Amino acid sequence: MRTDKKRPSKRSGLALLALTLALLAILGELVLRLWPKPAAGGLAGLHRASTVPGLIWELTPGYSSEKYTVNAAGFRGPACAVQKPDSLFRIAVIGDSHTFGLGVYDENLIYPARLRARLADRFAVEVCNFGVPGYNTWQEFAQLRQVVMPYQPDLVVLGFVFNDADETTVMLTGDGPQQTGAAHNTAPQTISLTGLLKKSHLVLALKNAVETIGLALFDYYPDYMDMKITSARWREMQQTLKRMHAFLRERDIPLVVVVFPVTYQLRRPETESRAQNDMLTFLRSNDIPLVNLFPAFRAFLQQHGFDYHRLIVRGIRDTHPTAAGHAIVARELAEQLIEFIPQRYRRVQKP
Repeated sequence: MRTDKKRPSKRSGLALLALTLALLAILGELVLRLWPKPAAGGLAGLHRASTVPGLIWELTPGYSSEKYTVNAAGFRGPACAVQKPDSLFRIAVIGDSHTFGLGVYDENLIYPARLRARLADRFAVEVCNFGVPGYNTWQEFAQLRQVVMPYQPDLVVLGFVFNDADETTVMLTGDGPQQTGAAHNTAPQTISLTGLLKKSHLVLALKNAVETIGLALFDYYPDYMDMKITSARWREMQQTLKRMHAFLRERDIPLVVVVFPVTYQLRRPETESRAQNDMLTFLRSNDIPLVNLFPAFRAFLQQHGFDYHRLIVRGIRDTHPTAAGHAIVARELAEQLIEFIPQRYRRVQKP
């Protein structure tokens, strides 16, 4: 009889525990959502909402801070005249924060500027940096069509990063938060537990804590990127790249894709990265010229004892190159671009 009386009590205790944990999780989620977010380094004004079809945000023309300056046309670096001089070979560089140079405050040290410096002695070239933090492949294609093409580029460089396939990005702008989302994804939309968990502030906080502890104690970082390459979103991103390539090929404009590697995959040989190999195979099978940064980045890390902060601004959990990383990008890219520059733009070398 005593046992029978205890069973309901035990079930009630488990139910109470489950309810308590659920309430604590809800409370934690609410606290994290309502907790004041730190200002983004005073950079909210760096972006503004965009009225260009296909773009959600853009750089704010004339923006200036201690870290970054945006020219009057709305891009980082020297302004390029819309009307291209016939005497110049114009290279347009598009991409996200890696091309913009986030974390490197001297605009002369980011790879578009370093690329121009490497080529300028031998060729009459101009390099225009159209990089905008937060852009994905869809926004980059829209920017190419709507914004870049009026500048009459002779060649387009795309800085590709593996999160360019991400569906949702929120950018804090001077006009308030702007968000990409399902409206820009033609893949079938479904509501899933995984999708809901990705939007949870509590899950994100726990994820960051686990990653930090894993790195500190076990030198381990979960390989999220290799999990993404079977998704419909990943394949849609690649189809968008194919359309971008075809769009430029119809106009006799070469497209060269610079593939920035996933930092935490650099410790292992390149052959072990499924995402890296999937992307390289895709580009090569579609005859899209590419610059693979993985070997050069890995060699640099091997030379410096895998001190990630020498190559990447915030270390292994980041992918944005330091000034040293940008120098590597410019070196590798310049070697590939020489073959695309016609002889008539070659400068006469002094004896």
